[in-house]
Amino acid sequence: MATSRVIVDTFVEIGIEAIVGQHRAFLNVDQNFLIDPDLLSVPADRVVLQVPDSTTATHETIEAIDRLKSLGYEIALNGYRSDLPVAGLLGHADIVKLDAMSIDDEGLARELESIGGRSVVRIAKRVETIERRNRLADLGFDCFQGHFLAKPEIISGQRLPSNRMAVLELVTKVCDPNIGGEELANLIALDASLSLRILRFVNSPLSGLSHDVESIQHAVVLLGREIIKSWVMLLAMAGLDNTVPELITTAFVRAKVCEQLASEARLPGKESFFTVGLFSLMDAVMSAPMDELLETLPFSPEVKAALTENTGIRGEAVRCAQQLEHGAPEGTAFQDLPGPRIAEIYIDAINWADEMTAGVS
Repeated sequence: MATSRVIVDTFVEIGIEAIVGQHRAFLNVDQNFLIDPDLLSVPADRVVLQVPDSTTATHETIEAIDRLKSLGYEIALNGYRSDLPVAGLLGHADIVKLDAMSIDDEGLARELESIGGRSVVRIAKRVETIERRNRLADLGFDCFQGHFLAKPEIISGQRLPSNRMAVLELVTKVCDPNIGGEELANLIALDASLSLRILRFVNSPLSGLSHDVESIQHAVVLLGREIIKSWVMLLAMAGLDNTVPELITTAFVRAKVCEQLASEARLPGKESFFTVGLFSLMDAVMSAPMDELLETLPFSPEVKAALTENTGIRGEAVRCAQQLEHGAPEGTAFQDLPGPRIAEIYIDAINWADEMTAGVS
């Protein structure tokens, strides 16, 4: 019943695109759900059916899985270990997910060896650091799930490259709530490459404009400062070398969540909440310590404290956004806002960030 309710809520009431965009969702299904075809009412190209580690390889279960695979569904074995009941389904799976938090590197190496040369995607889940991710990649894992992406990969003693510092300074200036339309246009015009990308973006179907825009000044007038500011920040960050696109998307989701939490709670200075949400991942984007980044940025003590210590009302908003990223555990809260409204804010922020990042290379 719980799984069926998730399907109804996701596909009918919310819309799967609102949550995972064009990606597929991993849907947890138990043994009964696999066997009963009447429970399955989701398109095969939108989900991967994720089987728990307690599932046993009975004749009935294997037949059910093979039938689902013939309909186009992919099967993932969640929490796979060779000594668990689910191991009997290895020959019928497309994906295996191993828990990197409960098994050490030596144990994971043994598990990969037991899987052998089977044509399955090997995913390490609950990976918490970049260093662990790199070690597991060397072991032979194909994909990684966890919060390592939101943490900086810092090379000690290395100064921030000048091009990254320039992007950081640009984003900081654009975040200034007092910047005017003309000043914003002049700031963009200083970077010929950025100006060209902004104009291409404005003249794409994403802008919704029905006629061509030939100047940054014209774009600011037609679309408004806030939209142009968001695009400038996005394009500047996306233009950095070796930046993971999903990390940029996550930063914009956080920014929008923080901004909307402040707006919904009727707090002043919602622009500063957006800035804090965006910059809360800037250490990961820039691969530099947060303290070092903040040395050159003209932020208030309250904003800096929110970014370094997660303190104050802005830090509370960032913590709320982080909890939502981690699966919205019970207790996710901000001020007196009801939980369902916070969930709506998060889904809306995902939609907004997906629209912002669509088509950005």
